[in-house]
Amino acid sequence: MDIPYLLNATRSARKSLDLDAPVDFDEIRDCLRIGLQAANGSNQQTWRWLLVTDPALRGEIAQFYREAYLRRVGGQFLAEMMPAGAPETRLMSSTEWLVENLARIPVLVIPCYRPYLPRIDGDESFYLATLYGSIFPAVWNFQLALHTRGYGTCITTLHLHHEAAVAELLGIPADYVQGCLLPVGRLRAGTTFRPARRLPVDEVIAVDHWPAPPG
Repeated sequence: MDIPYLLNATRSARKSLDLDAPVDFDEIRDCLRIGLQAANGSNQQTWRWLLVTDPALRGEIAQFYREAYLRRVGGQFLAEMMPAGAPETRLMSSTEWLVENLARIPVLVIPCYRPYLPRIDGDESFYLATLYGSIFPAVWNFQLALHTRGYGTCITTLHLHHEAAVAELLGIPADYVQGCLLPVGRLRAGTTFRPARRLPVDEVIAVDHWPAPPG
């Protein structure tokens, strides 16, 4: 795959996932092997990656996910109440499609990481940056590798509203943090992505000092 295309057009995949297409577990494992080439704090590699394939377990996680979503949005789905065709409506529709179909996605991947640094007073920003900075580079590598093999995924975090219950369900030890959840499936035949709309780079960078407000 062309590298500039890969880096510019690896998008979050939800509705573009083919729920009926079989997945090759060895291919997904190999994508994780590539993901684990990413940097992590002090090269401790205290990560563990759970691949959830059992339909019953996926169903229970999906129920936690649905409950968390409805709690956050006030108890009802929103896409049908939003203006048709608007970008925010399309995003909400995609989000709610995942809520409705999470249990049907063949593999749910949960990256976990065991913090290894002792805590000191006032270290919250450092601690969190080190923790999640040791997970998400590998997550992104994994997503890129999946794209090259015709798979898609997206980073989701709603299940973390029920982190303790998910940990109990899957036997995750108490000293491991769940970073996110990645629903993995094959992309629908013919799926291609294009670069997303982003703010111009000159609007979001500054050199040496935070820019003064206009006017």
